[in-house]
Amino acid sequence: MIEPYLSLGGNAAEAAAYYAGVFDAPEPYVMRYGEIPPGEMEEVPPEAAQLVMHANVKTYGGDLMLADAMPGSDTTPSAGMWITLSHTDQNRLRETFERLSREGEVLSPLEPSFFSPLYGQLRDKYGFFWMLMSPEEP
Repeated sequence: MIEPYLSLGGNAAEAAAYYAGVFDAPEPYVMRYGEIPPGEMEEVPPEAAQLVMHANVKTYGGDLMLADAMPGSDTTPSAGMWITLSHTDQNRLRETFERLSREGEVLSPLEPSFFSPLYGQLRDKYGFFWMLMSPEEP
C-alpha cells in the first residue's frame, strides 16, 4: 500500500482537521514534537515543540499522513507529485472533489473521460495537487 505523507510548514494540525472534515473522517491522530519521550530523538528546538511530528487522517480512500517540517525547511507542494484518489462511489468522489476545491483551484472539472466514468483534477487550499477518479461504472 502506498500512502501519501504531506509535509507542511507549521499548519499540519490545521490541515489534518481540514482533511478529516473533507473526508468525513474521525478526528485525526496528532502527535507533536514536544510529546516525544526524552532520549528518543535529538533534542527538539523549543520553537518546534508545538509543531506536528505525525498526524494521521483515516479516510474512506486510505490513510493520509501529515507532519510539519522543521522551521526553515522547504515544504512547497510540487506539480510533479499528485495525490490520486480512486473509488467506485461516485457520489463520495463528487462530494470530496467539491470540498477539496473550496478555497483551491479546479484544474479539470470532475466529469466523464475516455478512461474513467468520472475524473477531475484540482489543487487544494494547501497547494497539494489531487486527481479523483472512478475506476469503473457503479
